[in-house]
Amino acid sequence: MYDKPDEEKSFLEKMRYWLREESDMQWVSIGVFFMIIIAGAFFFDHTDVIPGWVQSDVADEGTLIDIDWNDNGDKALAIFLNFTSGDKELKSWDNENGWKNIESYAEPNAVDYAGFQWLIGTNDGIELISEDTDSSIYPAMNWVDNSSSKRIVDISSIGGISGFIITQSTEGSSVHYFDGSEVSAGTSPPSTSDGENEGHVQLTNVEMISSQRALVIGSSSLNINPTNALTIGSLYDVSASGTDNPNLQLIHSKAGVDLSQIITLDEKFWGDEYVAAVIGPTDCLIIDLEGVVSNLCDTGGSSAAIDSFGAIWISSATNSLDFNKIVPEKNNDGQISYVTINLQLPENYEINSRLAKNSGEEVHFYGTNDDGGEVRGTLDPSASKSVLRSLDMLGQLVVFVIAISVFGATAWQFYENRGRSSW
Repeated sequence: MYDKPDEEKSFLEKMRYWLREESDMQWVSIGVFFMIIIAGAFFFDHTDVIPGWVQSDVADEGTLIDIDWNDNGDKALAIFLNFTSGDKELKSWDNENGWKNIESYAEPNAVDYAGFQWLIGTNDGIELISEDTDSSIYPAMNWVDNSSSKRIVDISSIGGISGFIITQSTEGSSVHYFDGSEVSAGTSPPSTSDGENEGHVQLTNVEMISSQRALVIGSSSLNINPTNALTIGSLYDVSASGTDNPNLQLIHSKAGVDLSQIITLDEKFWGDEYVAAVIGPTDCLIIDLEGVVSNLCDTGGSSAAIDSFGAIWISSATNSLDFNKIVPEKNNDGQISYVTINLQLPENYEINSRLAKNSGEEVHFYGTNDDGGEVRGTLDPSASKSVLRSLDMLGQLVVFVIAISVFGATAWQFYENRGRSSW
């Protein structure tokens, strides 16, 4: 074919000549190239698997109702529902002793950590437990209406001295502001009733977003017919005014929605434009500084929490393996945008999460597995940034190294064949 070396050859002839010289190892490069494709397909197929997830059974303590961790994540106060008696039990946890029962003056309903202590909302007012003790304190609270105490269903504080509470009575729900021992008069949400088929709004969750300001979740029902009640989910912006009634403003309401959790956003990562995210089984909302509500993601979730890097983790309300991770991003002008990443838990680590909490550098999810057993999932967000713990980063590194190696080997073969080929 090449008896006339001085004759000009076509590009196709040159390529056929180069590829047929198996002794020069060209086919090895091609084989390795296909190995890269196979390895890359494996790793990229696993890039949506959440790294740093550890799951454990926690059925021994009962059904977890509420929990909050201290800033370091080494101590917690929780409320459990006893499987046998059906009573609510208050328990503390630390790294050395594990779970320990705590005596409370009244049945606990909600806990909130603030200012080196936990505030407990009970059926008979507020109780306090500091980090250094294992016993509750029942402080005297001065209610404006001169009542001795009220049933508190949720509580939120930033510094531990002041905050908001939701009370529940036969007359309905009210939100109060407290400062020290002084508790304001309560403000009830306006009734949604314009006829006999609609009921009063029940306030369920409160979360402070700044000093003297909070968001409150409410729910009411519209009885369309005797066999079908339509839920109406509501979101309120609440501001304090001393011992006067807090100002309650409706900022979002939607039929067929049941909101469940409020997450305060870290200004360090989300800037001062956005203050909170609100999650429900069908809704995923973000609230800005002015109280304007927008969609944060397309689907809702059963629970959510923010990690130490500012990312929001949302467990799916419809699939026990699916998660959404919402990551804030800041451009050169300081404007905040966010990206939603769809992720999955490793196989056989499913969780139907009903509650999520930040615990120091970790995020904890509490719920049940598909068999109904109580489980806790512990997520280490830093694992996604580690080559040794993330298949995504490890796969990218392996593929990059192999690709560079093959490119170098191929370039060397071209160099070695420069004087013997048809070029």
